[in-house]
Amino acid sequence: MQENVLFARQPIFDRKQRVFGYELLFRNGEADRAQFLDGDLATRSVLLNAYAENSAPQLLNGKPGFLNVSRTMMSALPSFAKQFMVVEVLEQEHGHDHIVEALENLKQRRFRVALDDFSMADYQPELIDAADIVKLDVLQYDEAGLAQAVDRLRDHSVKLLAEKVETPDMFRRCEALGFDLFQGYFFCRPELIRGHILDANRRAIFDLIRELYQPEVDVSRVTDIVRRDVVLSYKLLKLVNSSFYRRAQQVDSITQAIMLLGVDRIRSWSTLVSLGKLNHKPDELQKESLMRAYMCEKLAATQPLDHQLTCFSAGLLSCLDAWFDYPLVQLMDTLPLSETLRDAVVAKAGPVGRTLALVIQYMHSQWHDIDDQVLGELGLTMASLSEAYVYAIEHTDQISILLTEE
Repeated sequence: MQENVLFARQPIFDRKQRVFGYELLFRNGEADRAQFLDGDLATRSVLLNAYAENSAPQLLNGKPGFLNVSRTMMSALPSFAKQFMVVEVLEQEHGHDHIVEALENLKQRRFRVALDDFSMADYQPELIDAADIVKLDVLQYDEAGLAQAVDRLRDHSVKLLAEKVETPDMFRRCEALGFDLFQGYFFCRPELIRGHILDANRRAIFDLIRELYQPEVDVSRVTDIVRRDVVLSYKLLKLVNSSFYRRAQQVDSITQAIMLLGVDRIRSWSTLVSLGKLNHKPDELQKESLMRAYMCEKLAATQPLDHQLTCFSAGLLSCLDAWFDYPLVQLMDTLPLSETLRDAVVAKAGPVGRTLALVIQYMHSQWHDIDDQVLGELGLTMASLSEAYVYAIEHTDQISILLTEE
């Protein structure tokens, strides 16, 4: 039986919140998913099933992939991988007697090296000098200890990566300490600001979204809203004329574009494009929103079209709290959503909500939390989640180009 490779990619950001690379989180085999594979098997699985098939460079948008590698596998890494891979050395290897020699051999072969979950108890100058990147799990240090670790490591010419950055406050603290790179879910974990009033720009965008989700959408009203916004008009025309829809003739009318796409699609795309105008948010948040939407839609592919569209909207709206830095339940209460859609987004209830919950668990590599019973009730398997994930990556990357190009 052919083996199914289960994987995820977690973005790593630079100080300007641009994607620097991705950590590759691959798992192997549907039946064995409840247990992690050992390091060597996981590494071989990535190399054989992803890199050897030339799919990883496309899925990573040309960015480097960080891959956990044990000391015993270092000498077996193929030379072609040095072009797009950062060797991430597991923490249990840092204190080994011959680790510095092994890293120096990798550097001679022109591999880039990162020390994963580095503990200052393993500090030795030769080890740090043999690495390009040092990753610190910020949850394992108190505030003073983290500052001391950064000060000491700054004596070496390495990039410092803060991992497990889970809140905007933590990101700002690590940024102030001088970290170069950041990893975690801070970009899609909102600040819960109680009593917060939306600024004028965000209020206008939210009002547009609320108009789009009225039970009976007035197409002429939507057309007027889109026409008044140059960016919205430009990007929707760019979308309707893209290869996604393969039009025989160029569409240059907003009215025609809306009629061709249909109310449901124009609602989703207008929502996404308008959110993209919140320029204080990283581009990766737009990708997170699209990934969830496309993955939900793909998992509902065998269901009626209206169910697929509801799943797409649920994925898209599930990141709304991160866009507005406002509690999701309060945002949902002010939108004119159907009960099905609201319950799916807020409580992960019903078939749509349970599909969304599976998507979030899979994207965040929480495979242990995926319930076989829920999969069965929805007619899904781990293989279908993996297939939907690849589908979502491919479509998200294509659409992201259309939405970010000016």
